Amino acid sequence: MTLGKLIGRGNTAEVYEWGENEVIKLFDQRIPESLVDEEYQSNLLIQGLKLPSPLVKGKTEIDGTKAIIYEKVNGNSLTKQLTRNPFAIRDKAKLFSQLHQQIHEKDGASLPKQTAHLTRNIQYTDLLTTEEKHTICDFLQELPEGNQVCHGDFHPDNLLVSENQVKVIDWMTATCGNPIGDIARTYIILKHAYLPKNMPAFVRASLKRVRNRFCTYYLEEYGKQQSLNMEELEKWTIPVMAARLIEGVHPDEKAVLLEETRNLLKKYFSH
Repeated sequence: MTLGKLIGRGNTAEVYEWGENEVIKLFDQRIPESLVDEEYQSNLLIQGLKLPSPLVKGKTEIDGTKAIIYEKVNGNSLTKQLTRNPFAIRDKAKLFSQLHQQIHEKDGASLPKQTAHLTRNIQYTDLLTTEEKHTICDFLQELPEGNQVCHGDFHPDNLLVSENQVKVIDWMTATCGNPIGDIARTYIILKHAYLPKNMPAFVRASLKRVRNRFCTYYLEEYGKQQSLNMEELEKWTIPVMAARLIEGVHPDEKAVLLEETRNLLKKYFSH
C-alpha cells in the first residue's frame, strides 16, 4: 500500500492516510525504536481502559522508517474549532476539561512512571546547568506521586471532534502519575506555545487572548469537579517546563520556558 495524503505533522512524526479507514504515523528517524514501542504499548493499554482514543491497528516499517497504524478518525482539531468559532470558547474549555478528568480517573499502574519520564528529559537538556538539573530533579522527587493515567501532551490540537464523537490522539508520552503534573503540562503549552512572528500583529494578539481565556476557563472547569491547588500546580510547572527544553519547540519558546523555570527556582530556592 502507498502513502496517502499528509494529514498531520508534529515534532516527532508525520501522519498520512493509509487506505480508506486507517492512518499511518511515520516517526522521525531520530526517534529511537524503544520510544515507538513505548507508544504502541501505551496505546494498547489506553485502548483497554476504554478511553476515547483511536484504535491502534499495528506496527510496521516503511523504507526503514518505524510506523504505527491507527484507526482513521474524522473530525477537526479543537484548535480549528476554536479558530472558527471563538465565541464557543467556554463550552469547548468545558469539554476539554471533562475529557482530561475522564483520563485522570483511570488507574495508570501499567504505564511508565511520570517522574522517571520527566527526570530523563531534564537530565538530557543542555540549557540548564548541572546544579539546576540536580535541584529540579530533587524537587520533583518531593512532589506527591500519583497512580492515575496522565496523557503527557493534552492540548487542543490533540483532540479530534466530529458531530458524534471526540477522540484524544498522540498518547506517545502517556504515563502513570499525578494529574497535577499533567495539568501543568497543558497549562504551559496553552500559555507559552510559540506563535509565528510573521503572523499579523492583530492576529497574534487575538490568538493570545483566546488562548489565555481558554486556559483560564479550562482550569476553572477542572476545579469545579476536582480540587485544584494553584500553588501545587505552580510547583509542578518547574520540572515540566525543564523537561520540555529537550523538545523540538521554537527557540523563542525555549527561551521563555528557561526564563520562567529560573524565575521559579529563585522563588523557591533563593533563601
